[in-house]
Amino acid sequence: MRPTNDLWRGNFDYWQNRFIQHNLLTIGYTAWLGYVNQGRGMVVCDVVDAIPPTIDWRIDTVTFHQAFIPQFQSCTYMQALELEKTAVQALLESIATYDPAQAIVVLVTGDGAVDINLLQNLAISPANCYEQVRRRWAEFQPDLNTQRRCP
Repeated sequence: MRPTNDLWRGNFDYWQNRFIQHNLLTIGYTAWLGYVNQGRGMVVCDVVDAIPPTIDWRIDTVTFHQAFIPQFQSCTYMQALELEKTAVQALLESIATYDPAQAIVVLVTGDGAVDINLLQNLAISPANCYEQVRRRWAEFQPDLNTQRRCP
């Protein structure tokens, strides 16, 4: 019997899309809060736990820290990750041109990988993510209080 999609890390060990899907509200919350207070930038999610070969994203929790990196600090942050120059340039261009009301630039690190996404055509806007998290603060507060500022 093959496990359902929620149990797999993903094809070729690509688990980042499931991670983003299951944490979209807090990622959107952080993106909107960061944009309103600091302007354009990206959300960085640093996954602390190793992702097991099978994981049920509906019930298993993954420890991670997330932070908003404003545009003016993005280059320094990416240089610390030792990303290729072409990846850094593409990411900086995405940060300079994305629509903060409708999209999110997110960088996920974990399990020895760095994954960069420009989330567009979202079913819920970053501002709506922010409002939902604020309304359900008690549900999200423990996760958001563990956020730390990335260098």
